[in-house]
Amino acid sequence: MPISPLRTRVCFGLAALLCAGTGCGTLWPSQNSAPPVEAPAPKVVAPATAPGKHATRRDCYVLYHDFEIDKTDPLFAELDALPEQVFSELKLPPSTAVVQVFLFDTQERYERYMRAKYRNLPPRRAYFIAEPRAGGADELKIFTWMGDHLTTDLRHELTHALLRGVLKEVPLWLDEGLAGYFELPPHQDGVNPQHLDTLRRTPFHPDLARLEKFTQVAQMEKPEYREAWAWVHLMLRSGPAAKKVLHQYLQTLRTDSNPGPLLPRLTEAVPEPEQVLVDHLGTVEMPRARARRAASPK
Repeated sequence: MPISPLRTRVCFGLAALLCAGTGCGTLWPSQNSAPPVEAPAPKVVAPATAPGKHATRRDCYVLYHDFEIDKTDPLFAELDALPEQVFSELKLPPSTAVVQVFLFDTQERYERYMRAKYRNLPPRRAYFIAEPRAGGADELKIFTWMGDHLTTDLRHELTHALLRGVLKEVPLWLDEGLAGYFELPPHQDGVNPQHLDTLRRTPFHPDLARLEKFTQVAQMEKPEYREAWAWVHLMLRSGPAAKKVLHQYLQTLRTDSNPGPLLPRLTEAVPEPEQVLVDHLGTVEMPRARARRAASPK
């Protein structure tokens, strides 16, 4: 998820004040009374700090972490190949920007840091944040934690960072649609099975004009992420006309941060794009089905 401009007590003995007439005395516990129980020491909460004990440098990013990692993990090879995949498919020049990736060891530490540092952000598993830097390019930062979705989340957020490194600005819906497209490995051909299955099973009324009005992260929920992915998959996988529209729009974003909506351009190349999108989703093969067909004897 991108943001353009990522967590003494004192114990007293039992006592009673007995006041009668004009005098007041103190009644202390007898020798048979239970002794005061010392309260447990308060739990010490570590300050909300970002990982930084170790730094692992890769081609396009630096990974900051406080625990040992296996540098031969296939995850690194997959992430190293991501820039070439993104820039090649989108016909964009490679970025020279270095992305800072802060990898927390636990979800609790990640969430505590994000609440302390970025108070107004809705909860997400990972975040890409471009922080303005005086007199220079934005600092590109990714925050996430060692969860079950680590590979997907890092691919998603790195896609945001790669685009930010070469484009002036990316409309929110397009940024999320492209990140959703590239968050899964190349062999899936941009197909997100969960998105595709949901869009096929439930009523779907695409509305790109609505998506193009969104400017705040909180406006993007699961249905909007699914629709954004679907529009990107249509443009990159349905045919040359729609793909050309996307490529030209991205080239415009290299120099113009406000090129206007994409829908009118798409409509010129693909009449009735909403219906075309629905029809397109009906023809997309699930990755498993495609793999079985490819493996079957000829």
